[in-house]
Amino acid sequence: MKTTMLAVSLAGLLAPGLARAHDMWIERGKGAFVLRYGHRGGESLAIDAAKVKSLKCIAGGGPAKDVLGAASFSPKEVKAAAQCVAFSAVFYGGFFSLTPDGEKNLPKSQVPDAVKAWESKQFAKWVDARSPAAARIIGDELEIVPVTDLSQAKQGDKATYRVLVKGKPVSGAIAAIDHKPLGETDSAGEVRLRIRSASLEVVSATLRRRVSSPDADAQVFEASLSFEVAK
Repeated sequence: MKTTMLAVSLAGLLAPGLARAHDMWIERGKGAFVLRYGHRGGESLAIDAAKVKSLKCIAGGGPAKDVLGAASFSPKEVKAAAQCVAFSAVFYGGFFSLTPDGEKNLPKSQVPDAVKAWESKQFAKWVDARSPAAARIIGDELEIVPVTDLSQAKQGDKATYRVLVKGKPVSGAIAAIDHKPLGETDSAGEVRLRIRSASLEVVSATLRRRVSSPDADAQVFEASLSFEVAK
């Protein structure tokens, strides 16, 4: 009962449209990293290639390198052949306005009957749980980093994650797994969640901030962290 009430309460904090929003995550395939969009376990949805703004790879001890120029795009996948211990993607959704007839991918200033509007950005990251670099900050605007050593973390174990905005911990971000809100980051930007998957775990965080702008009432940032669970 407490878990259900928590999920309902947290879901109420999310921005308009997010109740039916979709996740973005990264998987490691054969010789390449794959960016997907939709609901894990269901059919992948189309990805607008023009909205993918960066693909970053950390290969070792050096800085992150943008490999967007070498990526291949298909309607439902973005692939980048690279050897990385951490890999991230930035997707700029743009402005969305809620009207009596539904959502429009336009700023409020261009939608006369807009009820509410928000700016959307999504960030996805994969890390090699066995690498010491798994906890490195890759530098995206919203980012999840593991606090717990994930190299030995198995299904059913609890792990702590820290959510960062421009490299600094942020409180009040809503953490979720499988699109189900499970917790909120504390004053240290941290949240502790039980690992649910036996293969690829994907943890997400949503941060909503009010803004005063002719184009939007809020900014909605979403980030995911995916990693392969220890056996």
